[in-house]
Amino acid sequence: MTKNVLKNIGSLKPFEIRNSYITLILGAPSTYIYLEIMKHYNPDIILPFYGNIVFALMFLLIGISANFRVKFILQNYGWLVFGSTMAFQHYLTYATYLNHFSLDILLVNYVFIFGSVLLLSNRILVLIYSFTEAIHLAYVVYISDLDAMRESAILLSTAAIFICAFWMMNGFIRYQRKMELLNSTLEDAVKQHTLDLEIRAKELLEKNKDLEEFAYVVSHDLKRPLRNIYTLTDWLSEDDDEQMNAEAIKSLQQIKGQVSQMDLLVEGILNYSLQAEPEQSAKEVNLHTTVKRIVNSLTTENVSISLEKKLPRVVYNESQVHQIFFNLLQNAIKHNDKEDIEISIDYEVNKFRYKFFIKDNGPGISEKYHGKIFELFQKLHTDVEEEAIGIGLALVKKIVERNEGKIYLKSSEGNGATFIFTIMKK
Repeated sequence: MTKNVLKNIGSLKPFEIRNSYITLILGAPSTYIYLEIMKHYNPDIILPFYGNIVFALMFLLIGISANFRVKFILQNYGWLVFGSTMAFQHYLTYATYLNHFSLDILLVNYVFIFGSVLLLSNRILVLIYSFTEAIHLAYVVYISDLDAMRESAILLSTAAIFICAFWMMNGFIRYQRKMELLNSTLEDAVKQHTLDLEIRAKELLEKNKDLEEFAYVVSHDLKRPLRNIYTLTDWLSEDDDEQMNAEAIKSLQQIKGQVSQMDLLVEGILNYSLQAEPEQSAKEVNLHTTVKRIVNSLTTENVSISLEKKLPRVVYNESQVHQIFFNLLQNAIKHNDKEDIEISIDYEVNKFRYKFFIKDNGPGISEKYHGKIFELFQKLHTDVEEEAIGIGLALVKKIVERNEGKIYLKSSEGNGATFIFTIMKK
């Protein structure tokens, strides 16, 4: 119990250790220089036991010792500071007595009392320091041959210095405790906020997982009856083609068209909802080979897609990078009103990322729609083929941004469009 109390009294916080060793390291040469100056101007001054050298070295060693990071020294650094300052204080009091309370040495004594009380900043140590110094000073004043007025002046001035220093120290301690309480409150608030965020993140992760499972189940369950409807209408068209009139055949074709549209919509929702996290399946992809395969599948007599230069290898989810290029190229073809469709693919590279350009000679897009086209289920033209369901570009945007990239559009009405997106270098 007593050991723990003494240990707590002598322990200092990291910033207090730092302040103490800086003060001691600076105080060591200052003490030596000041006492040497006093000896120079007052050759008769008495400094017993080479005190100016001994205490300057002691302060320097104690100051430097904090940088060794020895556990025992750091745990008891408060006692080392207290012991050294109290020893020097009693040395100064004794030297003051030997020099008949001369003003120069008395001023050093006063300054050191004031500084020591502020440096210690522990009430118990300050009380011990003050009590022993008061007794020592009162004793040397008592045994000296000073007159009563001078005795009173020395004792009262010393008491005033102690009171002033103690008052300032109390103010500092109150401020320090207030700051510690504030820091503790802030730390608790940060911990609680972090915990809340972790709980929210976990809940969102679980909800997202549930949503993905739901999307998969719903999409899977919807696709089966849609395909059954499509098959049945196909059979009806084949079996009763001669018995049905033109209007009935047209209605069946419309049903098949709507079923195909619904099937595309379900497939699009499934693709949009179930995009895996990129880091889970990222690998080096030969982009030139992948895109060339897409280009070959989309090229027709009136569709020309050119690669301006050989595309690089990138680290990406292969399925996702395929989705990006396929959807952008398909979009450029689907919404092009020219008889001969021309599309070019190019890229630039810098230290951090690749920037890809997919440019077409289509009708262009008004600037006011540049943000809208990347929204889910958004279609700018209602007269395009039924296959346009408004998911492709939203899917591309989602994939690109999940992989720390950006996608945007440069276009004006009547001047074609250029889709630009980035892939980070890894």
